[in-house]
Amino acid sequence: MLSPERMARALIVGPREKLESVIGTLHDMKLIHLVDHEGEDDTFGIGKPLPPAAELSDSLLKLRSIANILAVKAPPKEIEAVRLDQLRERILSLELGITDEDAARKKAESLLGDLDRRIEELEPFAALGLPLSAYRGYETVAVVVGRVAREISEVDLGDIPAEIFQASGIVAVFTTKDSLDRLLHVLGQFGFAQIDIPAGEADPKELLDAALADREKWRTRLEEFRGRLETLREKYAAFVVAAEELLEVEVDKAEAPLRFAVSDHTFVIDGWVPEKRFHAIAFPLEAEGMYVESEHSQAEHEEPDPPVLLRNPKPAKPFEFLIHLYSTPSYRELDPTLFLFIAAPFFFGFMVGDVGYGALFMALGAFAIAKLKPTSIWFRLFFVTAVGGLWSVLLGLLVFGEAFGLPFHPAPGHLEELSWERFGIFVPMQAVIHKAFGIGDMIYLSILFAAFHLGFGYVFGFVNEMRHNKKYALAKLGWLACLFGLFTLLTFSLAIRPSPNRIALWVWDTPLGWFPRAIQSELSAFVGLKIPLASLILIFGAFLGLTESIIAPIEIASLLANVMSYARLAGIGIGKAAIAAAFNAAILEGFVLSGQIALIIVGIVFLVLAQVLVFFLGWISAGIQALRLNYVEAFLKFYKGNGTPFRPFGARGTQEV
Repeated sequence: MLSPERMARALIVGPREKLESVIGTLHDMKLIHLVDHEGEDDTFGIGKPLPPAAELSDSLLKLRSIANILAVKAPPKEIEAVRLDQLRERILSLELGITDEDAARKKAESLLGDLDRRIEELEPFAALGLPLSAYRGYETVAVVVGRVAREISEVDLGDIPAEIFQASGIVAVFTTKDSLDRLLHVLGQFGFAQIDIPAGEADPKELLDAALADREKWRTRLEEFRGRLETLREKYAAFVVAAEELLEVEVDKAEAPLRFAVSDHTFVIDGWVPEKRFHAIAFPLEAEGMYVESEHSQAEHEEPDPPVLLRNPKPAKPFEFLIHLYSTPSYRELDPTLFLFIAAPFFFGFMVGDVGYGALFMALGAFAIAKLKPTSIWFRLFFVTAVGGLWSVLLGLLVFGEAFGLPFHPAPGHLEELSWERFGIFVPMQAVIHKAFGIGDMIYLSILFAAFHLGFGYVFGFVNEMRHNKKYALAKLGWLACLFGLFTLLTFSLAIRPSPNRIALWVWDTPLGWFPRAIQSELSAFVGLKIPLASLILIFGAFLGLTESIIAPIEIASLLANVMSYARLAGIGIGKAAIAAAFNAAILEGFVLSGQIALIIVGIVFLVLAQVLVFFLGWISAGIQALRLNYVEAFLKFYKGNGTPFRPFGARGTQEV
């Protein structure tokens, strides 16, 4: 379960005339991950596509062009049955009709673009009222037209000889060519932006009216073209989807020989098959007269490693996409899916820690199970969120005692705190930790979770390295000892303070009651802090990291930073609760509890919006940080990745066998 599915190397040899039937068999089975043949020698070379490959590829290309023109994005509810021998003719016929309609649509869109630009350049001149011929054809007169921020008078131009024509935000100035530079300098003070004079000699108002009429005509025609394309889309969408799926399969099979070793009379197919399913692929092929040889993956193979097919319990499978998002495990290391399945939702639930929000997250999971396909990314995302929501409900009910940012009961000594009791709702559960008043407890719990999380990471790393390098495995044990030493030191320092942290004190006295209490007094005088001698010895276990790198011991500070990084669990949890409490106090006391109907209605609207905001903030921040603590803090301690996902021939994407 913690290791990927065991793979067996499959070598399939047969006569060349049976290659096409073998390809069909393998494609239907969807069991073999092909290893491409890359070499060329005197006997075996890379195979050639099957005869229909060129025609099938051309048909698929034309069909995808048709799908793009018709904007076929999602498969229709009913998929049409299609026959391969009729596809070519139907695609060519459909392409002819649709291409003509698409060309007409593009022509109309191009003409409309030209008309829009023509209208835009004519509008200022139509407002000025001068014929276009008035702006050109002079020997000694210069004309400038442009937009200005405010009106210009002849007084503003001073002694510059000029005649001004103006409309709203538009000015045309006629002056002598010798005065043009001075005129432009003055106009620049009015925010003048010069525009080009359109071609033509007629009245711009008449030209504008004609352009507007043409634009309306072509808009109508464009809607007609789009309507016809929409009709074609509705009529042929089912065919396009079904034909594309069929052609993709046929092209995949027709081009498969490009991945095989083929001679004049023989072919060789190399690939990987799940060991427990090897017989399912061997028996049918041997019945066809093929030779099938197996080599099990536990042998020392040359690179590349076998492809990776993860095997996890059904509840953990939706979490596999988060592993692939980071990096697919290598074939020879432990699969961290279960590690992530336990840790990430728990961290998420701890940061949210609220019965109400947790129930909403679980509702997302219920919706995904009821309405979405298990292969959908949204199904997996909502399912992962729902598992975190379950932890949120449990921790919110049993530890934090709150729902929708309101505690079930006021914290001891803070009876003024707004709670569900204020509304006559009495929940028979007392909070173990009040987030607003238990900041120290929240931080210490974060440190405790860090010790467990990173500790299991080092255990995983030890198991992984034992398979490859025992010195590196020893280093993982050294870092585990160092982590435990840092944890006991932090626990001890928080437990012996004048006002000790109650959880740290309990951990120090009970679970760590066996831990040696001897104090290194000389060092305590040096650093100003009492340090248990056993903790110091354990921290020095980091020097076993010398087997990995000569600078490894200086990473003790980095490990301490990793541990303290988990304080973000407390920070997000307290911050989310504080935001929700602030919204609740302001809206409930200022509006809902005012007794005025209008204010109550407004308050309820504001309260719903505020809760939605807190819900999404909690979802995003807690989700990101829960993944970050796994990806950045823990995975780096044991996880290398860089594996090749198992992609069986005939299946789309990765495959669960």
